[in-house]
Amino acid sequence: MPEQKNKRQGRPKSEEKHNLILHSASCLFIENGFANTSMDNIAKASGVSKQTVYSHFDNKDALFKAAITKKCQSYQLDTNQLMQGTNANLPLNHYLKRVGAQFIRLIQDPEAVAVFRLVIGEAQSTPHVAKLFYDAGPGASIEAFSEMFFFYGRGALTKANSVQLAIDYCSLLQSEFHNKLLCGVQEAMPDKAISAHVEIAVEKTLLLFNTYCTNKDE
Repeated sequence: MPEQKNKRQGRPKSEEKHNLILHSASCLFIENGFANTSMDNIAKASGVSKQTVYSHFDNKDALFKAAITKKCQSYQLDTNQLMQGTNANLPLNHYLKRVGAQFIRLIQDPEAVAVFRLVIGEAQSTPHVAKLFYDAGPGASIEAFSEMFFFYGRGALTKANSVQLAIDYCSLLQSEFHNKLLCGVQEAMPDKAISAHVEIAVEKTLLLFNTYCTNKDE
């Protein structure tokens, strides 16, 4: 009689360990800061060996960037997920509203706010951390949004204008709200406020989008 397989089929152990290490590292970065978090600390918090940590991540920099990327992915805001969403054939204004709402939810996520404050606090003493954060977070969002705009431009939008539109859209979404949030003088927006805020950002962005498409060859 053939041996019955275990009906409970979870994720591979290596993936579970990978995510466990990421989670533990994220908590330690927020609690202790980047400079005061070591790979030894992360291994101990994860309940794995230091060798296991290094088998998943080359160094602490790579682990920090991966933690930022993981947070973006949890809000469906990495390039792959954004471009997969374009296959739904949604009109641009509907798609911008959807991703815009997710962007606001990401930047006001308590962990994201804590990491942003951490980066600002360590920018002078550990300047390369700021670049790691920017490349994996804001910079990656701009790159993802620019590809989305270029797709919707369907040949009527240049790559340079796609990037500029992405920068403009992110700036409109963040607005003064994000500065106040980081300073602790603004609370996170509820869903109704997010919708109203995103609606205004989308209206302004569509005007820019149409202008760039019309003036492409000028």
